[in-house]
Amino acid sequence: MKCTILLVDDEESIHELLPLFLVRKKKHTFTVHSAINGEVGVEMYVKLRSEGQRPDFVLMDLRMPVMDGIEATKKILESDPEANIYLFTAYAGTEEESDALKAGAKGTISKAADWHGTVENIINILESRESVKDESPDNETSAKSFGTS
Repeated sequence: MKCTILLVDDEESIHELLPLFLVRKKKHTFTVHSAINGEVGVEMYVKLRSEGQRPDFVLMDLRMPVMDGIEATKKILESDPEANIYLFTAYAGTEEESDALKAGAKGTISKAADWHGTVENIINILESRESVKDESPDNETSAKSFGTS
């Protein structure tokens, strides 16, 4: 499975670590695009989509400078209602998380999980979407929510 991931997070170390753990999954090929805040994330999503590289998965932090994950989620979904956005946060169970889910994020992956667990959650979500897409009579994608809180 080939997947394009947009990682939107203000922590530089996360941008370094996620690709290192994803590359270990030999049966999958990942392209990871990085954005340091919500505003850059929205711009990058729109640009990638216009270039025919629509991200299969967006991993969105909640608390970031310039534009937070709630606002970025809303803006991405305004431009693409089918965007597959999951929160990546240490603030699970908060009002912020609830607001982002109400804005259209499909679930939460906790930053408290180890990196192996994070990557497994991402792969499970992507594989679930692929199997739903393959089984769908009109071949459209419908999303299921996975993730940990």
